[in-house]
Amino acid sequence: MDTMQFTVALADLQKSLQKVLPAIPAKSTIPVLEHIHATLSGSELIFTATDQEITISQKVPVAGEADGSVLVPAHQFYNLVKELGSAGTVQVTVGDNEHIKIRTPNGTYEMKGLDADEFPSIPPFQESKTASLRKEDMMKMANKTVFAVSTEEYRPSMTGVFFQFDESMATAVATDGFRLSRVNITAQEGSPFPKDLEAIIPARAVDLLRKLDADVEMAVSRTHARFSVGSLTITTRIIDEKYPPYQNVIPSDNDKTLIINQREVTTAIKRVSLFANTNTRHVRFKMTATQMSVHSEDEESGGQGTETIPCEFSGDEFEVGFNYRFLEEAIKNITTDDDPDLNVRMTFSTPIRAVLITPGADSESLLMLVMPVKI
Repeated sequence: MDTMQFTVALADLQKSLQKVLPAIPAKSTIPVLEHIHATLSGSELIFTATDQEITISQKVPVAGEADGSVLVPAHQFYNLVKELGSAGTVQVTVGDNEHIKIRTPNGTYEMKGLDADEFPSIPPFQESKTASLRKEDMMKMANKTVFAVSTEEYRPSMTGVFFQFDESMATAVATDGFRLSRVNITAQEGSPFPKDLEAIIPARAVDLLRKLDADVEMAVSRTHARFSVGSLTITTRIIDEKYPPYQNVIPSDNDKTLIINQREVTTAIKRVSLFANTNTRHVRFKMTATQMSVHSEDEESGGQGTETIPCEFSGDEFEVGFNYRFLEEAIKNITTDDDPDLNVRMTFSTPIRAVLITPGADSESLLMLVMPVKI
């Protein structure tokens, strides 16, 4: 006897499976977590996957024929659906003993599911504060910060992105102690953000917010955060730590300003850094009023590279060293859409104090900080 049956467009099925797969652990000691929980009610199928840190649910429109629930082996099912292409429909039938049959016009495929009751129970989301964000704002907050989080497990607070809401402003910050990125979003007219809402969201969850197809409602409880994006819901544990007082490291007295073309400086760093020592990754900037040299060398191999590019620099001759990977990532992530010259602004005080990088059209919305290295 069939316990569950539906027909679904392959394109919708593929897209929905791709959305929930990031919550499937690569290899789990709990086999049930390698399955997607599928539950059908009427014409709405809901896929849920969890690794017990992140839970992702996705609603899928289907032609429902018999309601029910089952656990589907995630990778086997996804790999089949991927190979079936995105044209046409597929019929899925679940029979006795969770026996899953997938039918297309040309083939029949069978796999063994598990009883839906074996899936870990997802605790109901507790009372929370919510904030609404436009999709482009949330994507900017995610894309421009997540690269700067720490991977050091002994500093758990820095392995996530710190979200802070205060009525007129939403802020996202990430730092690993060597660099920092901060995004400010101004509230839309008439729809302020909540007051005093803050949470550290694990980098893995923020990574899932980099590409969105709808606006976001973010809800934060004492232990979890939930992001509702159209038919998709991402729930994650929050990092229960105090975020370091990052404002203290952002200098307010950098008195030397460098204006430089974003593309010219990133391509120069890319080429010159090929000659940097692979352990130290040092690159050196030497500025005068109208030009800057970018230099790297490796004493061990004897290789070195230097390029000179035009700039505007407000100070006297000045020299400063960087880890080229941190510097290149920071400059690359400066949005310069508003600036036809694609310029970035860098400010300095001394060769060993934090350097600030902002879009050339001096904007409060995006700021990168990179600590220099001694040369």
